[in-house]
Amino acid sequence: MKKIILIALIAIFVSSCSSMYKSYPIESIPKNNTKTTIYYSIPASTEVVFEVAYTKLIRQKGIFANKSNLLGVKNVILNDEVIYSVKDINISTKPQHEPIQQFALLLYNDNLIVEKSTIGTLKSIKLQTKEVANEDCGNYNNNSSEQKFSEQKNIQNQIQANQSLPTKPIFETRLQQKGMLEKMNLTAEEVITRIEHLRDKQIDILSSGLDGTYINTTIDFMYKQLDEIIDGYVSLFTGTETIVEETFIYKLVPHKPLISEEDLVLQLSNSPIPLLARFHTNNQTESIINRSVVMDKTDSSLVVNLKNKEISGIDGVYYSIPEQVQVSVETPKKTYSSTVELNQYGIIKSFNSKKQNIIFDIKTGGIKAVR
Repeated sequence: MKKIILIALIAIFVSSCSSMYKSYPIESIPKNNTKTTIYYSIPASTEVVFEVAYTKLIRQKGIFANKSNLLGVKNVILNDEVIYSVKDINISTKPQHEPIQQFALLLYNDNLIVEKSTIGTLKSIKLQTKEVANEDCGNYNNNSSEQKFSEQKNIQNQIQANQSLPTKPIFETRLQQKGMLEKMNLTAEEVITRIEHLRDKQIDILSSGLDGTYINTTIDFMYKQLDEIIDGYVSLFTGTETIVEETFIYKLVPHKPLISEEDLVLQLSNSPIPLLARFHTNNQTESIINRSVVMDKTDSSLVVNLKNKEISGIDGVYYSIPEQVQVSVETPKKTYSSTVELNQYGIIKSFNSKKQNIIFDIKTGGIKAVR
């Protein structure tokens, strides 16, 4: 009888020392649980965000384009059209959360400090008795990342204001508002007469023979003013081109193909020009899965199958290992690519630490540092 009691005490002691915390799927928390419980989540998938900056060329036909031969100009714009081209593409990621990957962390040690992010992921698990030099190695980086994202959004808003480059007006109403036309019912012949008259005035200004810095500056200003008026009249025949910049945001949630060696190709919907995003992976996590199969069952780092989760929970904490995926978008002039971490391509594992602090990546739910 004494031996049985002794064995039971040893088993309890070993069990209490084996882990300071235990994780359960939220639906499998023991009903008689009295421990301090922290609920956390691991992003089930990662959203890929494409911020595409376009150069938009607006070509407008002149009202006298069919009479451009009277002015002797060629290569005039004969049709109104809009032409888009890609200026730049920025590729980033954003975590997504689903109930299937929500867990409960039961604390068996009162000296533990658990920090969570604003999106529900774990930020750190620390021992209160252990002095940590840098309380959160990811704190500065996270703040810096959030600040950078905020700055990028401000830049995006400025771009979306469609800042137009200076261009020549084309419509008669706009010309009249600027004092370039005296009446609305000019004919092509009358416009040509006006152009010839203005050019004669320019010749008179240049041949005036006046000297002096102030006078020369005034003459130069008058000449350029007349030149601008002439360009306005000429644009009635040639048409005008206006360049603006526009930014569009596209979001995709790619899923790992059954045959991982094949690239996944998805279209960026509602793009003014056809754009395809390609997702390429070397399937790095496959080796982790294969290695885990031959590991000893007592190893706490085994891969977790979320479709068949252990009702008894695990000693330690769940964490993710996202897979490195190369994302690229090909355009006629350039291919834009970036390597990102995608949770849905990776795996979920468990980790148990008895004396060390754990710092997590709040975006992916992965482990950044153990110290």
